[in-house]
Amino acid sequence: MIDPATINGSVINQGLLSATGEPLLDNGETDVARALDFTGTIKGDLLNDTTGRIIAKGTDAKGINLEGGRIDGRVINRGLIQVTGNGATAIDATTRGEGLNADKVDLAGILNSGTVIASGNDAEGIRVDGASFSGTNNHVVNTGTIRATDAAIVIGNFDIDAVQSNAQAPLHIINSGTLISQDEAVDASESQGPVYLTLLNGSKVTGNLIDLNYIEVYGNVNFSGTDSKADGANIRLRDGGRMYVGNSFTNRPAHLNFEQPHTSLKGSLIVADNASLGLNLSSATNPDTPVVKVSGTAAFSKNAQVKLAAHGSDFSVKGTTYNLIQAGNLTVMNADGTQVDPKGKINLVSSSALLKVDGYRASGNTLVATVTGKGDAEINQILLAQGASANSQQALGSLNRDNLLSKLNASDPLLQAFANADEAQLAKLAEQLAPEVNGGATQAATTSQNLVSNVTGSRTSGLRGASSGEAFKDTGVWVQSLYSDASQDLRDGVAGYNAYSRGIAVGADGKVSDDLTLGLAYSFINTDVNGKSGNQTEVDSHAFTLYGGFEHGNYFVDASLTYGFNENDSKRSIAGTSAKADYDSDLLGLNLVGGYTYPINPQVLVEPRIAARYSLVNIDGYREKGSSAALKVEDQRYEAIELGAGLRVAGNYLLGAGTLKPQAKLMAYHDFAADEAKSTSTFLLGNTPFVTSGAKAVRDSYEAGVGADYTLGAVTLGLNYDYIGKSGFDADVFSAKLRYDF
Repeated sequence: MIDPATINGSVINQGLLSATGEPLLDNGETDVARALDFTGTIKGDLLNDTTGRIIAKGTDAKGINLEGGRIDGRVINRGLIQVTGNGATAIDATTRGEGLNADKVDLAGILNSGTVIASGNDAEGIRVDGASFSGTNNHVVNTGTIRATDAAIVIGNFDIDAVQSNAQAPLHIINSGTLISQDEAVDASESQGPVYLTLLNGSKVTGNLIDLNYIEVYGNVNFSGTDSKADGANIRLRDGGRMYVGNSFTNRPAHLNFEQPHTSLKGSLIVADNASLGLNLSSATNPDTPVVKVSGTAAFSKNAQVKLAAHGSDFSVKGTTYNLIQAGNLTVMNADGTQVDPKGKINLVSSSALLKVDGYRASGNTLVATVTGKGDAEINQILLAQGASANSQQALGSLNRDNLLSKLNASDPLLQAFANADEAQLAKLAEQLAPEVNGGATQAATTSQNLVSNVTGSRTSGLRGASSGEAFKDTGVWVQSLYSDASQDLRDGVAGYNAYSRGIAVGADGKVSDDLTLGLAYSFINTDVNGKSGNQTEVDSHAFTLYGGFEHGNYFVDASLTYGFNENDSKRSIAGTSAKADYDSDLLGLNLVGGYTYPINPQVLVEPRIAARYSLVNIDGYREKGSSAALKVEDQRYEAIELGAGLRVAGNYLLGAGTLKPQAKLMAYHDFAADEAKSTSTFLLGNTPFVTSGAKAVRDSYEAGVGADYTLGAVTLGLNYDYIGKSGFDADVFSAKLRYDF
């Protein structure tokens, strides 16, 4: 309690001030719980700092009670002021005494940048009723949050000391924060003087605005009134007051978004040339009831806009007809807002690029409009202008023809995204609708074939020239770790991916005869495919490979046959939702390599070689879940038929107690199948299939590799690096192996 002390500086609270209790009678007066009680003099500010907490509980409790006295500065809250109880008030600026002895509290203003909470029947956030302000503006400023069961801000009796005239100066309320009330956000019904409210950019107001004389809006402001039955309107202006949205003279644009299905305003509404109104059409909107009803004049400057945010049924072909704005006098002004333009038309636009205002008219003083979905041709023009891919056009066209959005709940993230998407955002959303066709899952499936064929090919080449003596006498087992880092760039409008594969392969082999080597291998490879569009696929690949090598003199043929099965987990990001799927695929792969060995000297050999590869990947169809845009995707098939040629150079050198065998190889391949990723899909909530295609196949590729094995007795250690490249695609492959010969 500060009474009757005089503080030459500021009073600052950085801790906890708390009071709890029910009202008590004290010498005929009622005493209530007050966390901070002031009636003295402060020559600075009264500050509740960021760490400060002021808590009061009880009927009619007060967080900060300013009863008479003088504050040369302002009451500032940067922390928390919270009151709980029927009739409680968080900040009460009032009078001490009555009649001729009444002493109003003198202060420069009230500023809240923290949080003010008032809970309980008739609980109020800030009450000004018996205050005298020393300045001419910025009397009550909120940049934080004020939340109250009753009114967030209440204005009663006040005066402005700085104005020396018979006419009472207005009290100014400035808000760029959040006002939340179950009743009134600002209630000036008890005031005898004018009260002005300015809503600045970022303002979020929930609660009615009552008996203000003047309201101006700048920047983006959201307003949602509460029940208007008791107050007569959601926005009730006193004495024919006006609400101004924007100001073209001072170049201050504005957008006032009415979040309620229906909003009523008693007074006049003026929308400037650089301003707009946002009307939210939802399932709760009655098309026959005005979305905004103005008792006085609703005047729109020439370039002012009314932006319609639609709901699901508007995306149907028939659309919906709404009574948008009804006024006592509905007018369109010239650009500077000084004269009525009798031929002027209100600029109605849809906030969704998928919708159009299909004709509107002014029927008396009511603006009526029909909102419909755009056709395929109009949508494709938008996507083409935004540089969207052909796949996105197919997907969005199917979604539009199925009227899928009209089937969604108003709270569905997909509907909300499309209902508020401009043309650029629509193009991005359309890209998200299409299934993934970057080929990453197929690449992951064939990775096991390519990696294991390199391992087994290296093994058979290492045995060439050895004599068995007995069947399977030269038998060994091996294990090899594998890692691959692949990157596909954007091609033909299809986003690429990064794929990271890691795994292990184990095998056993031996020479059946002097000419023939046979072996069997198993591999497991896990691949993460991170699409550059944001989609992800994880592939677990299991593969069994039968391999062998045949040699006759200096001629040789190496072959491997691989069968693999893959478990795929995919996730696509669509308008803040995730469409997930689990599906299987299988792989059949055949590799053949033939060539001739030229010994340059006892330590070095050269092998020119030709190769053939065949790969067949079958991907099962699947159904996604987790999003309203989930797809049913049909079976897919991918085939590659490749022929190649190249050269291998290998050496054999004694090193220490063992033998070092370095090698290098270079191969080039041409794909005669030139198959490309392609899928047929249908939205689960629709029935119109659409086809999406991947980038055109790149026929030519090349591979280069270097490595070395070191054999010491029965143990061989090896390291290898391979590079795979083709237009727009690069892969680095690393492997390490360990072999033991019996």
